[in-house]
Amino acid sequence: MTLLNTTFVIHAPLEPDFLKWVRQTYLHAAKEAGIFGTPTIARILTRIEPDTESFAVQLPAHSHEEAQRWHDETAATLRDDLHARWGQRMMFFTTYMEVME
Repeated sequence: MTLLNTTFVIHAPLEPDFLKWVRQTYLHAAKEAGIFGTPTIARILTRIEPDTESFAVQLPAHSHEEAQRWHDETAATLRDDLHARWGQRMMFFTTYMEVME
């Protein structure tokens, strides 16, 4: 199993709007794709910079290829939306992970 993990670092005052966007837009798009299991949103407790919050969104997929295709196509549009909304007040990066049995 592959986890598509995207870590978002946001300016702290954006937290309520960002979490609303993740739940209503990002996770909705992931669910619509039909390739992911139950997602997880986790607050990262280590602060990267003062006045920031970080969140990891994990989407479990049976296929690395399907997860990568969704990330490169659908999520690319979502990332464009993020930049339009909050520009330099947020950043993100994605990591693909293999779940070990």
